[in-house]
Amino acid sequence: MFGFGKKANKLDGIDVLIIKTVEAKNRNFYQVVFPSVLANDILSMLQKLEKSKMNQQEFLGEIGGFRIATHLEAMTNIDILDDADLEARPVHIEDFANILLRRLEHLEESGKMEESEDMAFIMGELTMLRDGSYVPQN
Repeated sequence: MFGFGKKANKLDGIDVLIIKTVEAKNRNFYQVVFPSVLANDILSMLQKLEKSKMNQQEFLGEIGGFRIATHLEAMTNIDILDDADLEARPVHIEDFANILLRRLEHLEESGKMEESEDMAFIMGELTMLRDGSYVPQN
């Protein structure tokens, strides 16, 4: 872990996770953006999902097999320099949570997902992130 330059006040910035995918059709990675105040909770939840048995393409679709490569903290500005490149555009956490949640709900409905405390926790967190009702844990 290293840093350079001054960071904004942690509560005022936005964080970015660079999430690499294994064999996605349209992108090699996602830049997921969210308020810095939510960083610890979001990172912890996504790391649980990353390490789970569910992190496979057969379960999560093209996001399956993802790895969290980089966490950029307390950014104050993001400039998109190549509007034509899909990967240049960050994905808001609400949209990313919705993608994951739709896949997990489909698996749950079809009976392909084992019930566990971790998956119930992750689905609850994703639901709140998608709906914009997430409250950070202290």
